[in-house]
Amino acid sequence: MSQLVIFDFDGTLFDTYEAIEHSIRLTFQELLPIHPPPSPAAIRPLVSTGAPPGDTFRALHPDPGAFDETRWVPRYREIYAIHSQARTRPYPAARQVLHALRAQNQPVAIISNKAAAAVTAALEKSDLLDYIPEDLILGYGVPGVERKPDPSSFTDILLPRLKAHVGADWTAEGRVLMVGDTLTDIHYARNIGAQVCWCRYGQGDQEACEALQPDYIIDALEEVLALVKGQAP
Repeated sequence: MSQLVIFDFDGTLFDTYEAIEHSIRLTFQELLPIHPPPSPAAIRPLVSTGAPPGDTFRALHPDPGAFDETRWVPRYREIYAIHSQARTRPYPAARQVLHALRAQNQPVAIISNKAAAAVTAALEKSDLLDYIPEDLILGYGVPGVERKPDPSSFTDILLPRLKAHVGADWTAEGRVLMVGDTLTDIHYARNIGAQVCWCRYGQGDQEACEALQPDYIIDALEEVLALVKGQAP
């Protein structure tokens, strides 16, 4: 019976840190030009938590009380859509891993807090989109999808869509592996009753993530294949 592998996107399948940092700084330069944009050293700890963009901008804003999320976050998403693709790249083993999972008939999905359109665009640009059904790519902008770690994107949206691919009798109990790099991904896995594989190579806070004792820890994406085969290191 097939095991479902759910991947996070940022810091898991794709290295997007440069794109995120660059877009944050461009947003500050445009919307708050009288103030120097935040430094990379200030941005990195916030990105490592997997926090929503609004929380990140509020923490970086020199006057949090004057921060207008309804203005800043949509503009950030627009800037990211324009500038991110040149600074976004799949991790070296992404194609190998997705190809092997497809060859093994393992169902694969992506659940991200990033805009689903940005995820799809990055996969298409890297010629990886064929490995994942587009209706199993969930993120911001997909109707009904709430941010991880809210479990409803799994229970209410992903599972019904998945069963259309693998059969209505497929059950999730004990057969879901969540692969991600931040605290948010670990909490999400626990909320949906999945095993969790934490990617130490990603963007997450190492000390905080290890403290949550994920089921598995990997140092390179290709190590996921051993977990799916039941050969965890």
